[in-house]
Amino acid sequence: MLKKPSQILLSLILGNDSFVEQHEHGYFEKFQNVQTPDITILTCSDSRVQLTLFEPDATNRVFVVRNIGNQLLGSFGSVDYGVKHLHTPVLLILGHVRCGAIKAALSDYGDEPFDIIRELDHLSIPLRHIKYPNQSPEMVWNAGVETNIDYQVNLAMKKYKSEFEAGLSIIGAVDDFTNSYKTGDGRLIIININGETDPEKIRSHEVLADIPDTLKQLHVKRLTD
Repeated sequence: MLKKPSQILLSLILGNDSFVEQHEHGYFEKFQNVQTPDITILTCSDSRVQLTLFEPDATNRVFVVRNIGNQLLGSFGSVDYGVKHLHTPVLLILGHVRCGAIKAALSDYGDEPFDIIRELDHLSIPLRHIKYPNQSPEMVWNAGVETNIDYQVNLAMKKYKSEFEAGLSIIGAVDDFTNSYKTGDGRLIIININGETDPEKIRSHEVLADIPDTLKQLHVKRLTD
């Protein structure tokens, strides 16, 4: 049963009061005049995908852009701001398992409202050639998630060519809250670094140079070739 708006607002207000009580002025003073995030994240609007996946407090550390299906097209201006104006050294394109937008784009979505159709049309471009005839619907769905992330990474490499050549790292990853990759519920799975999709080559990539091998084995995988 859905909560009443009054209950939802009460929860928000109580949560904010708790937040204010736990943070003194000095916490806010550091970013009251300027933001200095380390990373720009383009991710899905899905409520199950939250920054607590990897960062308990993302304030002033993460510049976030959201839309259905974590699509670069349609959010160019917002991503531009993170990459070109805030100069974050990392652009992370974060998809997730069981993405409703991917599922819709893999099927007949003609009965959806016009504005949703327009957004799904852009998603259908990278997904139209997916063929896994002997695989389960779940596997095809996961293949769609990975294919879309690869497409968005490649698009970003072209869009931000000068920044990429100057050192911008463009990462593609999956929020695996169903343990589809068999490394634990909620694991952040890296599937693409700067267009490289081979897990073995990704594990030896310089961007992961500071990551212990044990963590690389957990966090770098793919379900599809």
